[in-house]
Amino acid sequence: MKEIARQAGVTKGGIYHYFESKEHLFREALSFITEQMKEWSIFQFRSVSSARDLLAELFGSIRSMSEAFAGIVGETGVHQPYSFLEILVNAARRDEGVKREMASIYSLTRQNVANVLLRAQREGEIRSDIDCETLSFQINAVIEGTLLLSVLDATVDLDTIGDEMYRNIWRTIKK
Repeated sequence: MKEIARQAGVTKGGIYHYFESKEHLFREALSFITEQMKEWSIFQFRSVSSARDLLAELFGSIRSMSEAFAGIVGETGVHQPYSFLEILVNAARRDEGVKREMASIYSLTRQNVANVLLRAQREGEIRSDIDCETLSFQINAVIEGTLLLSVLDATVDLDTIGDEMYRNIWRTIKK
């Protein structure tokens, strides 16, 4: 709490003026994080007109996701999403409600991706033998895994790897 107070520029007592306990502060911070994730998920699909555009947007945004994660937890540098991911995992372990909320956000994102892919199949943009829900899960797993690996390996160039993964997946699924 002392460190939080110091970074916020207030006294420890000042924090307790706004938050009844550490748990209350944690819940409010987690609520902020989940709201940010929901907004990002909704925003991500507003301007998508094709599966190709969607993939380019998703894989092209890996660096900005890393930077956003760092910003949410007040870190600097582009290889700092670990604390954010650690917060989510620890919160989900502590509270079944948090786990359900996170699962709901990830599920909604994957469903939105699958819907774009299904539309692309109907329009002949991507191959008809692709399982769109599984591909959506793969895309989600690849992006989340890339963020984690970028924390463990500082040589990962998020811009380059994002572009290359986009091209590989697009070449695999395009008609």
